[in-house]
Order: sequence, then structure tokens, then C-alpha cells
Amino acid sequence: MLGWVVELFRLKPAPIPWAVAVRMGFAIVTPVAVGMVMGELGFGVLVAIGAMSASLSDQGGRYRSRVRRMGAVAAAGAAGFAVGGLVLGHGPLTIVVVVLVGGLLCGLVSMLSNVASVASLQFLIYLIIASNVSFVSGAWWLPPLLYLVGAAWALLLSLVGGIGRVTAPERTAVAAVFRALATLMEASGKTKIELARRELTIVMNIAYDTVVTSRANAGGRDGPVRRLAALLNAATPVIETTLTLIRNGAPIPPALSESTRLVAARVLKGGSPHPNAEQRFEGAPETGTIQEMVGSAAALAALERRLAGIFRILSGAAPGDVMAQSLPGFRDWLLSLRDAVTGGATTWLPVVRLILCLGVAEVVALALPLEHTYWVVLTVAVTLKPDFGSVFARAVQRGFGTSVGVLLGTVALVLVPYGPPILLVMMLFAVLLPITIRRNYGLFATFLTPLIVLLLDLVNRNDHLLVLSRLTDTMIGCAIVLLVGYLPWPGVWRSRTVIGDHIAVALNDVTDYLRVAFHPVGNASSNARRRAYRSLSDTRTALQQSLAEPPPISTRASAWWPAIVALERVTDAIAAVATSVALGATAPADEAVRPIVAAMVELSAALREGRSPAELSWPNMDQLAGIVDELQAAQAVFTGPGLEVDNGR
Repeated sequence: MLGWVVELFRLKPAPIPWAVAVRMGFAIVTPVAVGMVMGELGFGVLVAIGAMSASLSDQGGRYRSRVRRMGAVAAAGAAGFAVGGLVLGHGPLTIVVVVLVGGLLCGLVSMLSNVASVASLQFLIYLIIASNVSFVSGAWWLPPLLYLVGAAWALLLSLVGGIGRVTAPERTAVAAVFRALATLMEASGKTKIELARRELTIVMNIAYDTVVTSRANAGGRDGPVRRLAALLNAATPVIETTLTLIRNGAPIPPALSESTRLVAARVLKGGSPHPNAEQRFEGAPETGTIQEMVGSAAALAALERRLAGIFRILSGAAPGDVMAQSLPGFRDWLLSLRDAVTGGATTWLPVVRLILCLGVAEVVALALPLEHTYWVVLTVAVTLKPDFGSVFARAVQRGFGTSVGVLLGTVALVLVPYGPPILLVMMLFAVLLPITIRRNYGLFATFLTPLIVLLLDLVNRNDHLLVLSRLTDTMIGCAIVLLVGYLPWPGVWRSRTVIGDHIAVALNDVTDYLRVAFHPVGNASSNARRRAYRSLSDTRTALQQSLAEPPPISTRASAWWPAIVALERVTDAIAAVATSVALGATAPADEAVRPIVAAMVELSAALREGRSPAELSWPNMDQLAGIVDELQAAQAVFTGPGLEVDNGR
């Protein structure tokens, strides 16, 4: 019953980005130090805020993608400062602009892309701040200009830190795939196979996103990235063969996993493998010989041959296939925005909820004797972001993190002397931001809050009650989110149908994979398999977020976990048959596959409609028996205890 409480405060494992952390601390503290020396602390704070926003939006990658992302965030934040400065002190007009313009733009633009989502939130945040706080005396355009200077400063530091490592993000992503693949090989016959396969799916998705974006940015002209794309494409049949061996219970020789780790090491270093490393594959069976084998022997021989192909690509002996994908243009963005506007309840309910909560926050802030009303509205905006995960979890985590953070900020303002000592404290908080952001939102808020408190209230060091009022304002904002933006909405109490829709989407993608798995045309089978596993991974993420909700959502999410496992086993079974066909076995007839496809379509429809599936028929064919067995197990999970049909849908 209390598992959801544990999930709220669970720290996710993530590497520590020391270089990024130090760079962020330097980017934020330097402008404040310059402002202190020059006697223009307000100027320095604005530049530091711009540097902080841009630094938090930097996710690495090639120069062009980093400039595009950080530039979009900087432009959106500056626009928020400009609009906020224009309506500063205009009373009712300020409220209307924040609630309607800010809420509407933030909600709709968030639907376009991840970058647009982050940028729109920056617009809303700094619209709220600039419409309530006057940092410097002067023209309205001065704060956004100083904000842009800070963003440019952070961008400069970020790009300088990447000199000499232009393809490092792509190499790192592809190397992670081969390391995860080696781990999966080593898990053969052990109990951690599911964990290893899930990790491989996650890093594969990241690698494809990273490399495809770089290929599109470079227009196909970047040789190193072309080679990485070829290696990533060649990894797919190796993964399929590995899963087939694992499913058959066949052990994978340690030499093959060691060779796969060698590939990862060479990819990361950007070089070719040692010449002796290829000798172990000189005797890899030819395709004709593999097709004469049967069962696990054929799969093992294919695994050796496919690894030999990866070594040939890595050494430059074989170019391999490359992937191509174009980046969306301006017309694509307009079409996406049109789709968002006409998206119906799915699009507009989160937008209406955001606007409603912003309006309630403005009314409550005016009605209560609060010193800085904008902090209530700011808390609502950040916590109720439409596409940033569980509203309940973010509200609780932000409330807890802000409570601790306000205490830290208060202690710093009261006890730490003005000058270099306070700068060192700010540096510490800034360095901890990129370290905590991927671990837990509450922990991230714990260190972000005192940094913001110091930036906003450094000029009011003697007003300690002003700092403590942040705690009250935050609690009020979180209460509004929970009472107005969370509890009254139908999706909270009918979560079973929402989770069922996620499962249905994943099942549709697995069905699409089955349709093309045994008669592949070009890369259709490989692409469909990747979409299926990505969809399953996304569904796992959605369920993981639901586990942080209170009952009944968390209990229902827990009941759905076996369904995800069942669908993953179905996908593995399809991949095993597809691999056997690729190794020379006769492809199943369409007449045998068609009833399985029809059964999967019926299961998906039943999930979407909240009913029990109709009676299903299954083919009697040994080659497809593994798929049928896993689907029957999945059917039992879908209709089992804890997943009863919700008649109140």
C-alpha cells in the first residue's frame, strides 16, 4: 500500500556528468561575481538567470543540435521577459496575459516536440517573473537582452567544452548499445535476462535518436557518423539472433560477448579493432552453411557471422547501410501546431487544466496577504507542465524539495557573508543541478530552490521573512495543483482505461511487426521491430510514472506490469521465428499468420473499449507455437485479477 510513497523518493541510477556540472557552476556564478564587482548586481543576476536556463537545456550532442536547442530556450525565455516587462504594473492586464496567453501558448506549443515543450515552459516562467519583478531600472528591452547575454555565455562555454569531441555523443550512444548487447549475451541462462533486454531497448532507442538526428543535420556527408549509423543498423540482426538463442536456452560462448565488448571499446575510442581480434571470425560459416544447420546451431553460426560483419564495418572493409531522415521544416511545425489545435479533448484538457490552475493561483494570491504573489503562480506553472510526467508526483516532490531548499537558502542568506563566500555556496548549488536532475525531481528542486532564492533575493539580504515566505507560497501552489489540477479530473479515477490505452498502442505496434516479420521488404521488418520495442519501453515509462501515484492508480499500474512482460515475450517469440526464417527456414504461410494477427487486433480493441475479448482462434502450427503460447499467456494476463473491465469508462 505504501509502495507509491517509496517510488516518490526513489533515486534513479544515472552517471555523474562532472564536466557539465562544473561548467554550469562557472556559467551561473561568474555573471553574479562581475555584477558584484561593478556594483550592478541586478545586471549580473539577469545574466546568471539566462546562463542557468540555457545550461539546464543543454543535453549534449553535435554543435548544431545543441545550438538549436539552447537557442530555442534562450529565445523563448527572452520573449517571456519582454512580454512580462511590457505588462509589469498593469494589474488586471498582467493577470490576463499570464493566464490566457502564457497558459495557452505553453500548453499548445508543448505538443510540437521536446524542444518546443522546454522552450514554452521557459516562456511561461519568465513571463510570470518579469511581470512581477523589476530587476533593473530602464527600458523594457534591457532584461531580455541581459538574459540573452547569459544564454550566449552558457552556450559559448558548452561549445568550447566540446571541441575535439564532435562525434563523442554519437560514439557514446552506439558504444552503449554494444555494451548492453554484451551484457545480454552474458545473461544467457541466468535470471537477469529481462533486465538486460530492457536496458538494451532503452540504449538502442537513445542511439537511434542521437545518430539519426546527426545524420539529418549533416545531410549524410559526415563520414564518422555514417559509419556509426552502419554499425547501429548491423547491430539489429545480432540482437535478434541473440534473443533467439536466449529463448532456445542455448548458452552463448564468452568469446562472443568479449568480442562485442571489444566493438564497444573501439567505437568509443573512434578506432578500428586490433587485427588479431578479427581472426576469431575468419572461420565464420557462410550463409549457405548456416542454412543447412538447424535450431540453435544455426543461430549461433549466424551470430558469429553477423559479428564478423560488424568488425568489417568497424575496420572500413564494408560500408554497411546508412539511415536517412530529414529534420522537420517550418511547414512541418505549422502542420503539427494545426494538429495540436484540432486534437480534441486529448490536447485541450491539459491546456484547460493549466489555464484554470493559473487563474485560481492568481485569485488566491490576490485574496491572501502574500508578499510575493508570483511565486504561487510560478509553482503552479512548473508543477502542472502538461507533458512532464505525473502531476501528483511532481507536486509532492516539489513541495518537499522546496521546503528543504528554502531552509538551505535561508541559512545561506543569514549566515554566509556577502561576497566570495556566498558565491561559493551558489556554485555548490549550481554544480548539483545536473547531477540530480536525472535522479529525482524532488532532489533537483531541493538544490534549484535555494539557487533561485539567492538569485532573486540576494539584494534583499536583510529581509529574512521574505525568503521564508517562499515556503508558504510553494505549499499554496502545490495545494492548488493537487486540489484543482489533479483530484477533480476524470483521468485520475479512471486510470485503468488510460493504462489500457497505452498497452493497446504497444500491442498494435507488435501486431505491425508480426505482419512484416516473415516477409521483409527492405528494412521494413527491422524498423517495425524497433518501433515495437520502443513502444513497449514507452509504456513501461508511463507505468513507472503511475507507480508514484497514490491508490488506486499505483495499484492498478502494478497489476498491469505482467501485461508488459507478456507483450515483450510475444515480441521475442516473433523475433525468434523471423530469425529462423532469415537463416533458411520456410516462412509461415499467410493463412497461418492471419488468425494470430486477427486475435491481436481483437485483444487491442477489447483493451481500448474496456471489455472482455471475443473468443479467439489460434492456428495449429509448430513453427508458430511459441508465438501462440505467449499470446495465450498475454490474454490470460489482460483478463486476469486486478484488470477487471471498467464499466464507468
